[in-house]
Amino acid sequence: MIDSDSFLAELAESRRRAQSAARVGNTFASDRRDLPPALDLIIEKGGRIQPQLARSAFASATARVGVPSGERAQVESWLGCFGDEANWLLDTQASSIVALEFSVYITPLKLFSRPGEYQLFERTLSFRTPTRVFALFSIPPDRGMWRGWYSGVHWRTPILIPPSRVRSGPDGNEFEFSYVDPSAPLLPAFETLLGPPIQPY
Repeated sequence: MIDSDSFLAELAESRRRAQSAARVGNTFASDRRDLPPALDLIIEKGGRIQPQLARSAFASATARVGVPSGERAQVESWLGCFGDEANWLLDTQASSIVALEFSVYITPLKLFSRPGEYQLFERTLSFRTPTRVFALFSIPPDRGMWRGWYSGVHWRTPILIPPSRVRSGPDGNEFEFSYVDPSAPLLPAFETLLGPPIQPY
């Protein structure tokens, strides 16, 4: 019997294939734009992303466009359609990425229960929003995540990523998300975050 996670993953993959097929033959050269370095980076790391047509971190799912994709041609096509008006969402689960969200003023030391874990947190790819930092980690293919983590751990939820922009502060000025160090590696998640090895059926 197929489990719910596998069913949803297969359904999403089927929708991605249909999306790619619909694009082929209907995209003109003028519809394509060079990707911003921040989008180029996350695609190279295996990220699957989609546009969000809203300048808010709390926009509803109705603002999202298409099915998250890691295909460069698909993202270029979206960029040609929506340009700088789009923000960008990372589908963490489809990308096998977990994001740790925390305040720029407080480091979540309680997460790091084993020697060396805090050093991984400092070295991995991360980005800043007006008040938060997101540290990204890859999930090994043979591992899952522990259930019931607190709200600062994003694994099944999409998150806005650079170069998204949101309105911030009393004046409503726009703030552009940016990577702390674009050359940083996407490190594997540390053991405290991971569940037991996944057993094959």
